[in-house]
Amino acid sequence: MEKIDIVSSILKSAYYDNNYNMLSVTFKNGKEYVFYNVPNDVWNNFKNSESKGSYFSRYIKGKYVKKF
Repeated sequence: MEKIDIVSSILKSAYYDNNYNMLSVTFKNGKEYVFYNVPNDVWNNFKNSESKGSYFSRYIKGKYVKKF
């Protein structure tokens, strides 16, 4: 499992469990969302992106099974 802290206007942190392809994203307002079946390359692109919020909105939000 790998966790990163994020400098963003909306995101606070994220962690990825590559055993389960699970991505958890915590927002600055305290809400946490868990996304399932997220490929490892999407995680790598997300954590290496210049704008995590933009990448999240474009490539993750609405694309994977979400649990609140």
